[in-house]
Amino acid sequence: MAIGDLIVGIDIGTSRVCCCLGQINKFNQVEILNSASCECDGFKKGKYESTDAIARAIRFAIGDIEKQYDFVIKSAYVNIIGKYVDTYSTKYSVELEDKYAGVSQENIDDIIKGAASSELPYDYQIIDIVPTKFVTDTKVTDDPIGIYTKTLSADLDILVAKKDIVKMISLAMQKAGLSIDGIVLNGFAIKDIVLEEKELQDGVLLLDVGDSNIDISIFKNKSVIYTDSLPAGGDTITNDIASALEISSDEAIKLKKQYGLSDRKYIEHDYSIKLSSYTGEDIRNSSVRCSELVEIMETRIKDVISVIENNLYNNRLSKEIRSCVISGIGFSGINKIEKTVEEILKVGVRFGNAKTANLIKPTCVTSYGIVKYISNIKYTKNIGSKIQEDEEQSILGSTMKNLKKAFSSAFKKNKK
Repeated sequence: MAIGDLIVGIDIGTSRVCCCLGQINKFNQVEILNSASCECDGFKKGKYESTDAIARAIRFAIGDIEKQYDFVIKSAYVNIIGKYVDTYSTKYSVELEDKYAGVSQENIDDIIKGAASSELPYDYQIIDIVPTKFVTDTKVTDDPIGIYTKTLSADLDILVAKKDIVKMISLAMQKAGLSIDGIVLNGFAIKDIVLEEKELQDGVLLLDVGDSNIDISIFKNKSVIYTDSLPAGGDTITNDIASALEISSDEAIKLKKQYGLSDRKYIEHDYSIKLSSYTGEDIRNSSVRCSELVEIMETRIKDVISVIENNLYNNRLSKEIRSCVISGIGFSGINKIEKTVEEILKVGVRFGNAKTANLIKPTCVTSYGIVKYISNIKYTKNIGSKIQEDEEQSILGSTMKNLKKAFSSAFKKNKK
């Protein structure tokens, strides 16, 4: 990566599109410059239903950032949910011509290119190749550059996505006037900002819960071993409340936030709650007991988590998991939900508090994670998104140039 590189991450979510802009600083770390979002109904329950709607939301989100920096964003990295991705683990080795020349970037490129030649199902294409460890003649390492060895081997995760889904994502980006720098698995975008190293090593189930989608990832030995998605989330619970009590969605949201519990056994006082938007014919139903409200939430939550548990069991993954981390905003406001998930999955459960910059809103965490993930890639020099400066408004453009020069100068001084 190069100092001053700008990275744009776009998260196509189930209720909104979020965009995040980051820049590589003189310490080779990413600094978040800005983020923006726009409501979108083009992606529902894990399905790309309208590329036009997605494209409009992308255009609005990146437009907010472009106005502030007087440039035009021409490309970006974009996420894909686990439902459409399969993972394969493989090994690949190369022989070095000169043992004492040390491992170079070119040797690593040869390994990745070799792994990319693996035979794939006809309807899938590679979206990412991730080295998880390298083995030289003398050691196992995450970074083999410069090590003297005759043979360099690597364990790699190959991520493949369905071609028709990649085409849908590409079409939405194209309609928004953008090319794709890369496609990032949703779980990869989240893992570096909510998971601990020990969890990644020991075996962890990551549940990223959105409004109408739960993205499921399992990591073990720092590799991704399973991905999937479930068309359920925070809106699913809201809709259940609204339907069962015959009230508006707005009131259902308020009740969920105010009385949200994952199990009736945690109720301390069984209040009677007056319903202000009741539309049913029986006026006696215009109030509800707290226990009745919680039962609606409890039923849906246990149903969803039980589906996940069955999927893990059927794929022989239950014993691979030592813990579970819940991220996203879909379950926020529902107290004790981690206890309920723990009882069903029979592993320790915690909420993942995203380690993000202060200016990142909760809704933009995944787009931030995309930028963070790309900035952490070790084995490439070209990670920057394409940015075209607006020549008609060059004041801030000149400022950006000066910032890049300042980063470069500081870096050179540090090198000396």
